[in-house]
Amino acid sequence: MRMAAALFAVALAATACGGEGAQEATATRTVDFWYYQPTPDQAVKVKQLAKDFESANPGIKIKLTEIPKDDYNTKLATALNGSGAPDAGYLDQPQMARFAGGGQLAEVPAGTIEEADYYPGALGTNKVAGKLMGIPLQQTTVVLFYNKKYIQTPPTTWAELIAASEKVHREHPNVAGVSLPKGDGFGAWIFPAFVASAGGTMVDEAAKKITFNGPQGQEALGLWRTLLTSSPRKITNTDQAFQKGLAAMTFSGPWDVLGIREQFPQLKFGVSLLPKKLEEASTIGGDNGVVFSKADNPDAAWKWLKFLSSAEHNAQYADITGNFPVNKKAAATSALAGDPDMKIVIQQLESARPRPALTEWIKVNDDVLAKAIEEGVDGDTSPAEALNAAATRATKVLGWS
Repeated sequence: MRMAAALFAVALAATACGGEGAQEATATRTVDFWYYQPTPDQAVKVKQLAKDFESANPGIKIKLTEIPKDDYNTKLATALNGSGAPDAGYLDQPQMARFAGGGQLAEVPAGTIEEADYYPGALGTNKVAGKLMGIPLQQTTVVLFYNKKYIQTPPTTWAELIAASEKVHREHPNVAGVSLPKGDGFGAWIFPAFVASAGGTMVDEAAKKITFNGPQGQEALGLWRTLLTSSPRKITNTDQAFQKGLAAMTFSGPWDVLGIREQFPQLKFGVSLLPKKLEEASTIGGDNGVVFSKADNPDAAWKWLKFLSSAEHNAQYADITGNFPVNKKAAATSALAGDPDMKIVIQQLESARPRPALTEWIKVNDDVLAKAIEEGVDGDTSPAEALNAAATRATKVLGWS
């Protein structure tokens, strides 16, 4: 008993000598991380990933908070403006400027990541006014789909795309060359890819000037208008025209690879990079990881986001959630890299471009560009007239006039 008492006393003394430093060393920091509600199977795998992180980072606990995707932005805004704000979470890239402008995001501390490790487009979706406000986690992009019955060699240039479309429709009048984007939010999201391919840009943020109505933008919209001649809407307005074999080509994302395989197994299709004018380009969408300005444990939160986007774990995380990794080294190890169609999507991510990081860009996309596409492709207005009118409206929406 004497020996036991002595050892207990030594232990107490040692603890006392450790003082506040020892208490801090053993304190546990909890990172409340909000993300979209996964499937039950995905949830189990994400929890295991969090446990792996906790094992590698003693003293940090990850609290995974699952939010239905449709409710996410509303719940997040409510939490950030009240109590119960998370430390970190997802943020859809169009929301980056809005939340950063409201002072609700923390800037990524210098040295947290190596920017060169990520696809430039994916990283660019995190930059607001030149500042890195988040870390890309998982993204997707758009490629060319083609029906192998009509297209044996996919076009690689705009000239080849036009020629292929005209050839298909000439030889098969009931088949459209391309199921073209329409004047809606999706079409407006894809349009910048074609502007970039022609060497153009959408805006000049420094000069607060709209640039999508320049010669390159007019070429891009002019391409779609030209394609419309061999791609009549009376054919492509049929629901899922490409999937039903009524259009030889279309522009879409990897979600349709899986959808076609499951629902239209008879369709023999291929995937290739978007045809280019001057340079390869596509659009990009997906989720970034951000740390909120009210975070209780920002340092621990950045460690968690760095872990999810690292070369060692980004492919694992993207595979769990069914998306594409954004870390270039991780992409090569993704399960999707073994699928020939998905491999093309990964390749297209290399040239994908971010949309302008402006608070009101969604309104420009959905209300202004969509209308310009409708007028300049399907209407009686020339691409130049439609885009010039859109530039005037966009200038007002952005408050640049």
